[in-house]
Amino acid sequence: MKHPILMAAAIVLMGCSGQPDKKQAATNTEHVKLKIELTDGSNYTSGQTITLKISADSNALPDSARAIVDGRSFWFVKGTADIEIPTTDLSVGQKTIRVEGRLGNGAMAEGRALVCIKSDIEPERLTYKVLKQLPHNQRYYTQGLELDGGTLYEGTGLEGMSAIYRIDFEKQNIITSISLPNNYFGEGITIMGDKLYQLTWRSCIGFVYNKQTLNKLGEFSYSTEGWGLTNNGKELIMSDGTEKIHFIDTTSLQVKRTIQVYDTEGPVTELNELEYVDGLIYANIYCTDNIVAIDPATGKVLKIIDMRNLLDVSKLTQRVDVLNGIAYQKTTGRWFVTGKLWPKMFQVEFVGK
Repeated sequence: MKHPILMAAAIVLMGCSGQPDKKQAATNTEHVKLKIELTDGSNYTSGQTITLKISADSNALPDSARAIVDGRSFWFVKGTADIEIPTTDLSVGQKTIRVEGRLGNGAMAEGRALVCIKSDIEPERLTYKVLKQLPHNQRYYTQGLELDGGTLYEGTGLEGMSAIYRIDFEKQNIITSISLPNNYFGEGITIMGDKLYQLTWRSCIGFVYNKQTLNKLGEFSYSTEGWGLTNNGKELIMSDGTEKIHFIDTTSLQVKRTIQVYDTEGPVTELNELEYVDGLIYANIYCTDNIVAIDPATGKVLKIIDMRNLLDVSKLTQRVDVLNGIAYQKTTGRWFVTGKLWPKMFQVEFVGK
């Protein structure tokens, strides 16, 4: 990735009255700059130290300066030109580092630099063992899959075919269902308490239902596409088709924070259907046979599960689509996986390769 090495920002000079000092402004505003140099380039691996060399116009050093990234401040030692930022405790992804400095004449300067931090963890490589095969309605374009005790909830997509089905998991019969208006493309679902939450793809609208009756209780909005949805018991966790995962407050239904998902190579995009299990976020990677397990604190990929050949398509006569749908049954510790338009659902165990 290519980013400018030197970046500058405008200088604001204030007089004693709190208003711009015209004399100082006339002298300095067009010449005084805070300059930032990334001595080791803009790409880093978590654990490496980012070193910034800073200076003002004519290579003068500011009297004081700090760099701010991920809400943390890193100060430079007066008389040196460097600010060192350890990345061990920072999340991964694209970062904007904002540097604030105070010059000898009291003026404030600000500059910015862009860096990219990749994961330092080589993901554990896993595959699967099929424990049981179950029927799955091949009309379901699976977007969200959730097990709540003995009840299976499945959210389906496609405009004019999007719905939520509440299913007796043992008997495999529909208890109740609700269809979305034809202009909505249903996406991920999750259950938290007595509520079921559902995303839509490009409408930027989510819906809240009573999980028993599927009666609609409300709506919420978001500014991205909606793909996968899960929760950690406190927040909704949403993917948007990129490498980003958003954490949503369940009271305000507004995004609180966002992480970026990276492995040792770079960003992991097209994160789709999600499941939160034992402190990790599991995500289907759209149009692949991979499921990844993600650290929700850092965004680092910790596991890659290869699900190739889960469905034998050699004898199928109807079209099937991609792997999508992860459900974890907390009461039994069982995993279930399916795909869009698949005739089967599989109880699986994740095992080492």
